[in-house]
Amino acid sequence: MSVSQGTASPHPLEPLRRALRVALVGAGLLLGLSVPVGWVVDGSAGAVGALLGVAVPAAFFAITVVTALVTLRLSPGALGGVVLGSWVVKLVLLIVAMSLLNQWDGWSRPVFGVTFVVAVIGWLVLEAWVVVRTRAPYVQPTTAATPAPDPDAPGAPGPSTRVPGSVDRLPRSHDGHA
Repeated sequence: MSVSQGTASPHPLEPLRRALRVALVGAGLLLGLSVPVGWVVDGSAGAVGALLGVAVPAAFFAITVVTALVTLRLSPGALGGVVLGSWVVKLVLLIVAMSLLNQWDGWSRPVFGVTFVVAVIGWLVLEAWVVVRTRAPYVQPTTAATPAPDPDAPGAPGPSTRVPGSVDRLPRSHDGHA
């Protein structure tokens, strides 16, 4: 993928912002579909199960994206540490939340489970789609090209001077091959 001259490259935060926007719209659509289906399947407990099944993964994935947005200016190692730390904290929070919800009987576990799995798969597919469709350069082009060394400049290595670490070129034969 190449970037043509004169076109601005996208802002480095744009893929994360787009992933967050698309996923939140997807979560809203899934919520609008799953809550009525949950109501039909198991009444108000099904609707609550569907609501929780969308809300829990949406909140946890959104926290990851927001964490990456906030810490983007850190070094890659520090960013990885912060994201990994946020995953550990979210895992502990998920265990605590699920153990607290387990004590309450006002929600449907089967509806929650199905909706949760659909929400997680949907979020991951949408994130992958946004990342694949994002046009971003692999490298940042430099504005000024470095000039080639002048072989006639004073101090330039001559034909008999070998630069340490360089590779000697074989002389070309009369047909242009080495």
